[in-house]
Amino acid sequence: MRKGFLLPLVLAVLAAIVYFMIVNRAQAKINAASNPKYVFVPTRDIKEREVIKRDFIKTVPVPAAYLQKDAFTYTTDADFKAIENAVARIQIPKGNQISKYAITSLSPEAGLSSKIPVQMRGFIITDVPVATASLIKPDDNVDVLFTFQATMKSGTQQNITVTLLQNVKVLGVGNDLGQGLDAKSASALKNKDDDASAYSDSTALALALSPRDAQYLALAQQEGKISVILRSHGDVTQYIMEIATFEKLFNQ
Repeated sequence: MRKGFLLPLVLAVLAAIVYFMIVNRAQAKINAASNPKYVFVPTRDIKEREVIKRDFIKTVPVPAAYLQKDAFTYTTDADFKAIENAVARIQIPKGNQISKYAITSLSPEAGLSSKIPVQMRGFIITDVPVATASLIKPDDNVDVLFTFQATMKSGTQQNITVTLLQNVKVLGVGNDLGQGLDAKSASALKNKDDDASAYSDSTALALALSPRDAQYLALAQQEGKISVILRSHGDVTQYIMEIATFEKLFNQ
């Protein structure tokens, strides 16, 4: 009697354990589904090496069980800073969770091309004095001046200056592409620039130009001296500028 009673008891206990495990697993899935995580997804396809803007992304809830590995999660609006102005390493399709692998910080390693507007060109002016470049920041607007020697009607040679280009967007200054670095990264970048300036008193300035303007600026660089002057933010007026000469300077 005892042997006949023991086997069904063991089977019943095993069945109860299996049932308990199944119920627990099902309950865990239900809990995961009822406790969603908010993640960042693109509102449209983001191209490879494209700078991610705030209106490119939104937050959506997903069950914790379906949270992608290394996905950026949202808790407060401050979490947008981790993605905003970053550069896509790969193409990120609309609606896909954005993972840490898929993006990188906006930096020279990401490439200047990620900042160049469509149908524009990134023109690099080299040998810009560090003292001048340190006062210019990415996304500032500048005018480009061209100083060269010209033959006047009188036959004399005279230096003149013309405003060659107006309201030109600055893409980058040295290693600074306007990436919005945290304090640690900004300090590292400054140290890198300081080390570079120890061997040179000049740096590079990247400008956004139309293909036509890029041609003329390249030509001007070969014929004279290029200077840049800062404009006030919001001033987009194209001014009519007369040619500056020493003759006009002293006959005013």
